[in-house]
Amino acid sequence: MIGCRLRLDAGASFAGRVAEFVLMLARTGTLHTRQAYWLRLAADEITTNIAQHGYGGRGGVIDLEGGVETDRVWVRVEDDAPPFDPTRYDPAPRLAADPALREEGGYGLLLALGRLDEFVYDRVGGRNRNILVMRRTPREGE
Repeated sequence: MIGCRLRLDAGASFAGRVAEFVLMLARTGTLHTRQAYWLRLAADEITTNIAQHGYGGRGGVIDLEGGVETDRVWVRVEDDAPPFDPTRYDPAPRLAADPALREEGGYGLLLALGRLDEFVYDRVGGRNRNILVMRRTPREGE
């Protein structure tokens, strides 16, 4: 297994660092371009939501760890913000509203997490833990 870690200050601009981190894992794991895009988007959405909503823009720590295994590429995102389980977020009320009257935002989790092969949320040691997984598709000759 190949692994790496990144610690972010949620009060600073970090989107580029998250993208670089995930894309390095995706390249190492030979994910297809579309898979790499969805994994990066999901990681960006989770980390942005942690900074904006979890920490309320006040700053805090976001830890990323990632790995490449025989059958998958994964990213684990942990934070100390109040508990929030993205799998329990229900966008149905927003989607049911008339499109002209819908509030902006609130769809990123729906889009990003729905494209992952696996997503797991847990609360461990007082921290939120989000695990994002893309399965590796064997290339010809592997």
